[in-house]
Amino acid sequence: MQGSGPIVHQGIEDGSEGCFAPWLKTGRYNRAVMQLRPRRRPVLLLAVVGLAAGLLLAAALSSPRIIAILPDDSATDVPGKAPLRISFNQPMDHASVELHLAIEPRPGGDLRWEGNSLVFQPIEPWPSGERVEARLGAGALSARRLPLLSETAWAFEVGVPRIVYLWPAEGPAELYARTLEADEPLQLTDTSGVLDYSLTADGSAVAYAAYAVTGQVEIRLRELPSGDDRLLHACLEGMVCRAPALSPDAGWLAFEVHDGNPDGRAPGAVLVRVHLVRVNGGEPAFPLAAADHATSQPVWSPLGWLAYYDHTLQAYAFVVEPAGPDQPVDLYIPNALGDRGDWSPDGETFVLPELVFVAETPTVESEDQPPVFYSHLYRVDVRSGAVLDLSGEEGYLVEDAGPAFSPDGLWLVFSRKYLDRSRWTLGRQIWRMRTDGLGAEALTDQPSLNHSALAWSPDGESLVYMLFDQTDMTRPAEVWWTAVDGSQGGQLALGAYSPQWSP
Repeated sequence: MQGSGPIVHQGIEDGSEGCFAPWLKTGRYNRAVMQLRPRRRPVLLLAVVGLAAGLLLAAALSSPRIIAILPDDSATDVPGKAPLRISFNQPMDHASVELHLAIEPRPGGDLRWEGNSLVFQPIEPWPSGERVEARLGAGALSARRLPLLSETAWAFEVGVPRIVYLWPAEGPAELYARTLEADEPLQLTDTSGVLDYSLTADGSAVAYAAYAVTGQVEIRLRELPSGDDRLLHACLEGMVCRAPALSPDAGWLAFEVHDGNPDGRAPGAVLVRVHLVRVNGGEPAFPLAAADHATSQPVWSPLGWLAYYDHTLQAYAFVVEPAGPDQPVDLYIPNALGDRGDWSPDGETFVLPELVFVAETPTVESEDQPPVFYSHLYRVDVRSGAVLDLSGEEGYLVEDAGPAFSPDGLWLVFSRKYLDRSRWTLGRQIWRMRTDGLGAEALTDQPSLNHSALAWSPDGESLVYMLFDQTDMTRPAEVWWTAVDGSQGGQLALGAYSPQWSP
């Protein structure tokens, strides 16, 4: 026998069948060889594939996901200061998410986190009438270092700023809004009469107090882009709620409660008191001051401080962090006038009018009835309590009122009327000055017309205001607008009042 290998191998290698020919012909050889091979390999392979698939599925289910975006993709008419919000299904690595976020164009603004939501709050408004594109890239990490698996991109259209106002002045009023270019206003509410309103901090919604069909006063919130309207608070029967104001984070609602039956109230009872209620807390509203204190005019700062006027103490009260009943007051600023003031955009200062009594009889507007007081604007540093007279040196005979900060915080507009005989006018004019009191200049010169309720446009280039003819008391109030540089302006509504500018 030649060779060293088995005959069967030689036979196969030679192409001959050898002694295994019957097996090869019948297929029994193949079956026998197959029976000798391990049978566990397919099972192990399937197990490995199944394990890998399970791990991939578990990773996919554990990976962070975006569950909500505002403004929605393809949203239109978005307010100029509406926040951009991205909500996730789990806690995220803040730095990683912020690094993967792109917004174009991106105005000046701040990023903050509210739970599992990233919020970009524009300080400057979104570009009016333009398209904003946003993108969150894949790879942004969760707090457990798991990556966002896919990129998310969306876009929205920014609306044109609108002027919101109440109309008509002589009957049950409703809220209306219009742009400078529109021929006809848009009616926002359909109630039995709106009493008061205020825009939210970002201008995307309006809180308003109105009579319901039942006769009860309700405070409601209307989203301006969508028109969605919901109840915030139902005033107690027999009471009238006014001056609603939402905190910047929309967590608190401040408002005035008026005795709806002043003739029938008990002797010494307070007619009006500021109340607070948590928007989503379920607890009843509570007053901010003692039962024998009349309070009014709640107004929030951008930092969440609340200012209101205490008529009993003749002082403005400032609360840093509203928390609940028996709320302590952090700062009192004596004030005999009680007119509404305005917060600076950074929330650090508050400007308010105050009475100054004349010590000696000056040159007067009338020989028969000399003025006994005038009013100046004072700037209050709410952290230190320091007060600065912005209207001028002592003895400056003016009535300054209605201060309003520009959106960039560099300017104040206000209404001024001179009280000395040589410059006295029947109506207040619009003035502007820097927030340190310097550079004061008149923007209008219409002595018989009274200018009030001043409000800035979001870009700081225009003003809206109320105009009243002091020589014709039968003529209704009007809402007008003007460019700050005086280049253009005009009437917006006749018989309207309380204008504000929604970005």
